[in-house]
Amino acid sequence: MKLMLDIGNSSVNWANEKKLKFISQGSFVYDKKNFENSLEENIVLTKNITTILVSNVAGQEIFTSLDSWAKEHGCLKLWQPVVDEKFKGLNTNIYQTQDIGVDRWLSMVACWEMHQSSLCVVNCGTALTIDLINVERGVGNHLGGYILPGVDLLQSTLIKNTKNINFSINSFPSIEYPSDTKTAVNNGAFLALVSSIDRVVNGFKKDSGRLPKCIISGGNAKLIESLLEHKFEYIPNLVLHGLLITHNTSI
Repeated sequence: MKLMLDIGNSSVNWANEKKLKFISQGSFVYDKKNFENSLEENIVLTKNITTILVSNVAGQEIFTSLDSWAKEHGCLKLWQPVVDEKFKGLNTNIYQTQDIGVDRWLSMVACWEMHQSSLCVVNCGTALTIDLINVERGVGNHLGGYILPGVDLLQSTLIKNTKNINFSINSFPSIEYPSDTKTAVNNGAFLALVSSIDRVVNGFKKDSGRLPKCIISGGNAKLIESLLEHKFEYIPNLVLHGLLITHNTSI
């Protein structure tokens, strides 16, 4: 039995896996100053857990806290994937392998395993990422991708750095014409991200002559999906699926 962790910049998605099924799962915003306490309060860790699979983009200090917590619970084995530029027909060698975020790579691995076709993979977290894969002769070539501030980060940055915008973040999915400042900030953030995603998909269609299979995941995915021009398939926990695939391939 395995515990899988997707540690992002502000939150953790987790699941307990047994025989390729997620038997319990959840997500939480963590305390960066007391990560062990956040793990203890939010994760169901049973005595049957033998291995923890980890995707971590939050830095070494967070990983050290995780290692300490795992040892306290008798789980001595932590496993992290290494980005493989040629993984099961998915080529990501356009990037230096140490440069691409492991979470982006795992999301692409999961989507490639499910749909071996041209893909647009969008993850909506603290940051919003868009990655494109083009299929040629059965091989998936990563064309590259984009990293943008997510909905909450766009709004909070604007609120923090302007004098007369001083209300709390609103995340109601709309790009309609606003009639007040608060709505203008909210709708402006969604418009920026939705327009970016639509532009990337349309650009791929223009260049290749076909639409990619579009997949979206992450905490704000359902909000953004409702506003997009093209049909996107919502798949939760892409990173966790990618973790399981890469681990099972390595053993």
